[in-house]
Amino acid sequence: MDISRITPIYAHPGKPMSIAVFLSGSGTNFLAIYEEQKRLEKTGEKNYGRIDLVFTNVPNCKGAKLAEEYGIPVVSVSSRKFFDLLEKHPDDDGAREYYDACVIVALEEHCIPDLIVLAGYRRRLSNLFLSRYNNKVVNLYPGDITKDYLIKGVEASVQAIRAKQHSIKCSVYLERENERFGALIIQSKPISLEGYTEADKEAVNQKIREEGEWKIFPYAVHNLFAKGCLETDEDNNIYLEGVKLESDGLQFGG
Repeated sequence: MDISRITPIYAHPGKPMSIAVFLSGSGTNFLAIYEEQKRLEKTGEKNYGRIDLVFTNVPNCKGAKLAEEYGIPVVSVSSRKFFDLLEKHPDDDGAREYYDACVIVALEEHCIPDLIVLAGYRRRLSNLFLSRYNNKVVNLYPGDITKDYLIKGVEASVQAIRAKQHSIKCSVYLERENERFGALIIQSKPISLEGYTEADKEAVNQKIREEGEWKIFPYAVHNLFAKGCLETDEDNNIYLEGVKLESDGLQFGG
């Protein structure tokens, strides 16, 4: 392996990594990441992720209000009003780029983030945005993105139950241009689905959050990205401290 081809996704300079969290709703994953940040600050840790900004496309959503309560700057650009003014459908590709260009300007007036965390952000990002923040946009899916039964528009828990899976994993991955799911970084431990049916989806979703999302998302942000453990090469392969990750990523053991 030619190690000269591998470059860090974040080369930590001995200080906290700057994070912008994007959200559209309740902000539960934002809260899990923030709480881990505060814990690390109290221990005197030098390399961790510091949330410098929260961006939302839904002004006054619960997650944005929560961030304000914690004294974190919040920037909002209402996507509903934006597309109404343009008289464009929210899925129009050209209008999507116009919106994301506005978001970039609003974001960079406040900070230049080392990492953008999509914590329940209900807008598909344009290639314009992903190109500007290449390998710096991380997302979470409440299911196993390596499975071939996944379809759009159906909740991950329901799909797993319909596929007669005995368990489910959630996945943290990098957003990439023209890909539904980009490079897989880490997956949770298997979360049991035994005894559950589609009618129990809300209970299963909460179980996935508690046993999966709220564990691996903070871990990925603070222990993998912020500590400079992740690298990439010119072919967009992902490495963990010099070792190439397999297609199923790192399996969480905590």
